[in-house]
Amino acid sequence: VPQSYERAFELFKLSAAQGYAEATTNLGVCYCNGWGVDQSYAEARRLYGLALARDETELAPGNLQSLNDHTQQHCPLLSQRVVLGGLNTATLNGTRGAAVDFGFSERNPEGTSWLTASGRYTVRLDGPEGRLVKVRASNVDKAD
Repeated sequence: VPQSYERAFELFKLSAAQGYAEATTNLGVCYCNGWGVDQSYAEARRLYGLALARDETELAPGNLQSLNDHTQQHCPLLSQRVVLGGLNTATLNGTRGAAVDFGFSERNPEGTSWLTASGRYTVRLDGPEGRLVKVRASNVDKAD
């Protein structure tokens, strides 16, 4: 049987929906690594927390700690108030919001790690619509 991250993701999702703690952890791993789904550190963190709440103590605690360490290194503004700048869309420059997620979009040519330059924050902009935009890490600064 050929390896399929997409199929594994779907099976973990079905099992996690039935309350299986280990599947919930594995679903978090998929989100953390972008296996079969768009990478999302926020969703991985939520799922690791849910797995812990379901008494999965073998892998979820270490995965959550590893994710927190990785977050501090690669996306320290996650869950912070931010301001956008240096964007081609001039109307967004100076706009404030909250960095609600982070993920990478490209792997290095060897496929063993993510290209740091491909990291993107998802920012929920201030305002009644709460519009979501994805921007490069270099275009996000901590708000005062």
